[in-house]
Amino acid sequence: MTKSSSVDSTNQKIVDAAEKLFAENGYDGTTLRQIATAVGIREPSIYSHFANKGAVYGAVIDRALMPFYTEINEWNAHNLTLKELVDIPRSMLTLHSKHPYSAQILHREYSLPFERINPKVIGWLEQIAEQSYVFIDNVIDGTQSMDKRKAVVNIITTTNITLGVFSSMGMQKALMGDDYDQEALFEEHVKIATRIFRSLML
Repeated sequence: MTKSSSVDSTNQKIVDAAEKLFAENGYDGTTLRQIATAVGIREPSIYSHFANKGAVYGAVIDRALMPFYTEINEWNAHNLTLKELVDIPRSMLTLHSKHPYSAQILHREYSLPFERINPKVIGWLEQIAEQSYVFIDNVIDGTQSMDKRKAVVNIITTTNITLGVFSSMGMQKALMGDDYDQEALFEEHVKIATRIFRSLML
């Protein structure tokens, strides 16, 4: 393994460990020492990869949001059909399912005071808000209008639902007991999220 690939591998391990710890303990409840211990390195070694805890958290947020920016760019590449528009909740839930800890971290951001919300998360939501206007214009041909207030309510409602699926996994297991079936529950969440999203957008 080259030095460069070794550094990349350690970076990945740090982000993986930090993602889980930030999801479970929050930003303030997570220390670099905890992250280092989870990775199996000494705390000072982290500074060879990240300047501070904030930089580690930023890397976690970047990885959480990147798939959504990729998805948005794909939506921008062509005019969405009505079916594709209504299928957005499934796309969001599927993307979150690949990194459920990231979904929990993003959901934590929703409960923070405005001045403490990570700017990257705000930027992500603002981009989705901007796209909402485009989606409505392209898909519904001007028969519906969407002002800023409605766009914000729609986005917060939809993202709260999709993120909440992963923030409440422990509670779902507790309530379902032996009947817990993750795949079946996922499909039920998709149905409900799609129904709500459709009613909000259309």
